[in-house]
Amino acid sequence: MYTDDHPDRGHRKRLRASPPVAAVHASKPRVSARDYLKRSATNDYNLAQSRYSADRDAREEETAGTSSWLDLFTVSNLFGWLLAYKLIILATVVVGGVAAFAFLKITPPRYTTYAELLVEPTDLNVVADDIFSQNAQRDSQLLAVESKLRLITSGNVLERVVTSLDLAKDPEFGGKPASDADRNALAALEKRIDARRDTRSFLVSLSVWSGNPDKSVEIANKLIESFQDELGNAQVEGAGRAARALVARIDDLKVEVEKAEAKVETFKRENGLRSSAGELASSTSATRVNSQVIDARARLILAQARHKDLTSNDPESRLNAASAQSETMTALLTQKSLIQQQIRSQSAVLGPRHPSLLALKPRADAIQAQIQAEIQRVVQSSKAELEQAQGAYDRLNAELGTAQSVVFKESEAQLQLRQLEREAQAKSSVYESYMNRASEAAQRQRIDATNVRVVTQPMPPIHRSYPPRGVIILAAGLMAGFIAGAGVAILFGLWRSLSPRRAG
Repeated sequence: MYTDDHPDRGHRKRLRASPPVAAVHASKPRVSARDYLKRSATNDYNLAQSRYSADRDAREEETAGTSSWLDLFTVSNLFGWLLAYKLIILATVVVGGVAAFAFLKITPPRYTTYAELLVEPTDLNVVADDIFSQNAQRDSQLLAVESKLRLITSGNVLERVVTSLDLAKDPEFGGKPASDADRNALAALEKRIDARRDTRSFLVSLSVWSGNPDKSVEIANKLIESFQDELGNAQVEGAGRAARALVARIDDLKVEVEKAEAKVETFKRENGLRSSAGELASSTSATRVNSQVIDARARLILAQARHKDLTSNDPESRLNAASAQSETMTALLTQKSLIQQQIRSQSAVLGPRHPSLLALKPRADAIQAQIQAEIQRVVQSSKAELEQAQGAYDRLNAELGTAQSVVFKESEAQLQLRQLEREAQAKSSVYESYMNRASEAAQRQRIDATNVRVVTQPMPPIHRSYPPRGVIILAAGLMAGFIAGAGVAILFGLWRSLSPRRAG
């Protein structure tokens, strides 16, 4: 908004006060259009220049007011204000010191003890095939350690500590009413425990604080012990659940195995399948008869060869075959050879008509007759042996055919039997594995394989952790009082310095 003395407003007044255009034109001489435009441009320039000057003066006046307010913050003014209101500063310093002293007296001290645990992600490898899986992946190991870390501040562990140390009756933890003492103790204990894991290792830092150094150490030790017990109990409970589940399943598997074995025996009995040493009796019988047939065939071939030699057209061959099969024939041939030798020797000396030679010829004829008779006997014996061998071969061959037909007939039943036996064997294997696993789980309940070690034992703290030392608290209270008093003094001094200017 422009004031009355603004150049623009004066120009407007002059315009309103000027006479009409017609009167001017009547009283003054006539001007050209060029002079008129030039005069109008000059008037517009003067009007814009006057407006710019007025705006600049207003901005300079405003800046001058602000600069004058900031110019009051000089070192001399600040020291002057502080000295002028030194009583206020002294009062706030005293109030700060009293507040710090009261804080030290009212605030109960805290004594924090620290411990370090090495929590391995995997348990001790006490058995070859443990029921608890061991994961070697880094991420899984970190999750396992984090889970164990969370277990330190779990309700079960804290409840063990509260019960063991009887913290429900401790005024520092239990509180009132008595009915909620256990719950209050748990809540208070949880706030006083902090467990953190190092990001680059499996070390867990544990801190516990209370109003007494020895109590802090006692709580920390009991907390570590309860944590280890809880880990062990978790494994015991897990192994126990596994053992109970396996035992419950074992009874069902036993019934299934008995049913499968009974089904195998029933099938054998219904189909006449007898087995010995895991092999069917029919197969064993067929194998045995086949061996007998082979032997009978060999005996038949031998008998046929002997009979052929004995019935040969060659006398010499018949004699050799007979002598090979009869010792009597051998003896007769020996006697015949001796008599023939005597006849040849005596006939050369005595002559063919000698009585001695005539006496030897009947003996030679008798031996020859015996030889022929023995040959006939051997031939008959060979023929009987051949017939017997042929009959045995035919009988065994027929028996082999019968046995093989039985085997072929039982082949389909044998396939079904093998399928039933495989099912029974599979169920039996599962049953045995469950029995072994249940026994291992039962034994695993008695083994503590937790892998947690205390690498830094909790020690009684020498100094309290909170509140800080009295000198620090007192210095902080005095400093806070001084800062507050100085602030008030500066505000009062600034207010008094600005008051005269506003009045002027």
